[in-house]
Amino acid sequence: MPETTIVEYAQTRLQTWKELPFNEVDSLILSCLAYLRLPLAFEDRVALKDLYKAENFDAMFHNVYSAPRSQALFTALCASPRYRDIQVSRYIQDSSEVQEKQFSAVCFQLDDDLAYVAFRGTDATLVGWKEDFNMAFSFPVPSQLEAARYLTDALPALQGTVLVGGHSKGGNLAVFAATRQTGISRIQAVYSHDGPGFPQTAFSSQPFQALLPKIKKTVPQSSIIGMILEAQEAYTIVKSNRFSIWQHDPYSWLVEGERFVTLSHQTPGALYMNTAINAWLTHISRQERERFFTTLYALLASDHAKTSAQWRKSLPQNLPAILQATKELSPDTKHFLVHTLKEMAALSLRSVPEAINPPFEK
Repeated sequence: MPETTIVEYAQTRLQTWKELPFNEVDSLILSCLAYLRLPLAFEDRVALKDLYKAENFDAMFHNVYSAPRSQALFTALCASPRYRDIQVSRYIQDSSEVQEKQFSAVCFQLDDDLAYVAFRGTDATLVGWKEDFNMAFSFPVPSQLEAARYLTDALPALQGTVLVGGHSKGGNLAVFAATRQTGISRIQAVYSHDGPGFPQTAFSSQPFQALLPKIKKTVPQSSIIGMILEAQEAYTIVKSNRFSIWQHDPYSWLVEGERFVTLSHQTPGALYMNTAINAWLTHISRQERERFFTTLYALLASDHAKTSAQWRKSLPQNLPAILQATKELSPDTKHFLVHTLKEMAALSLRSVPEAINPPFEK
């Protein structure tokens, strides 16, 4: 059977949910839909196929994850008898530079017996980057708290069994939100597609431990994003057709039949990088992590760009300003930044043996 991607899967799977039960590939597809900027208010409820209007495309696919493939996936879903009648509701997009929060979620009622709550991962805004940085030293971050409130409010409005999921940060939000519910009996599964982990103290708590049997985590063979932070859920390794960190791209994950193509091991490079990053995160204090990432973000954002695309486009012109901002750091801050980077490099070298010969496999 040939290996395909989620786009080809959506184009060829025409069965109803009763004929072909929901699976992990469907979860990644709905997680990708959460990146779209839907032309909906929170109180709207429409069939997915009714959103297929060319006049909305520019706004819907603006600054989304891989716009051409996102549009190809959306087109396939709106044409498919499996997906086109999904009811879309409770769409929310809420970002705040002041709160350093980037949050979005949407509910999908697949049929009378099954619903899926999808949380968006990091989008193309710099405030999304900043909240990701904050996750290295702060728990919970604003989007995690909002995800918990969103799921609490959504559950009574949904019919049947409920599934929760997301890609990247969206997977992390899905897991966190589920742990904050008073009862998880209606939640059949929580899907984290290459979502970051959690601080050890949170992971060891009773709510997290109670949810673990329901968590279905998938990561590509060179996963970096999904392996960040000290504590990880058990995971399945998925084959990707891209290289290194670009395997985070959900459109690169390979599908065979109704399942992902899986592998038994991560790449040595990914093991090395993940071991080094997490060793560094545990080696320095929370205050040092906060100072490092706040300084780093201030340098990156010194050209006042609002999105990653603007930042990349303006980098050649604004590189002098970034370098000047580096020079203007106080001697103490500059010393701390250099010292921390040196510590990271030293820990990376010490992590090589453990990465090559990991103590155990998940």
